Amino acid sequence: MKLNKGLILPASALLVFLAGIVASVNALRQNAITRARISAKLETLAQLAALKQTHDRHQRSRQTFEHLTNAAPADLASLAGATVSNATPEIREREARNLVAGWTLRQAEVVFNEVDLSKVSGFLQAAENQRPPWKLVECTLLSSRKADGLGRAVLILEALEKTGRRRTEDGR
Repeated sequence: MKLNKGLILPASALLVFLAGIVASVNALRQNAITRARISAKLETLAQLAALKQTHDRHQRSRQTFEHLTNAAPADLASLAGATVSNATPEIREREARNLVAGWTLRQAEVVFNEVDLSKVSGFLQAAENQRPPWKLVECTLLSSRKADGLGRAVLILEALEKTGRRRTEDGR
């Protein structure tokens, strides 16, 4: 049996053409799968980038606090005496929670009875300007029946403190 050269060449071309079509279809199918994988990885990378930004922000905050010369928050009684005249607050430490890497979160309740309520904001500003700052968490103001402008202020404040340093009687 003799093969005709005129038949072999078109048959070979047809086989190569069909093989190319099969390879193209397979490549398109793989392309869709690969595209889905790449999209999932890009989404994961975006989430990781957001987590890294949050982590970096927390690290910068922590480094800022690490470099403070005063590791303990300021004494609230002395702040009150300097900013609110004719009022001695009741100060109770509510909670002290250990945080990461040698830091403690201190929470205190400051109660002013029969105080000029306009002076409370000066106390809060002075507490916030300390390093490390006291942060206002909760505030309750009740007006007095005795006189206008007087009342009771219950303030919940919190501040960070470096662990390992004990507070002395003056709060430092």
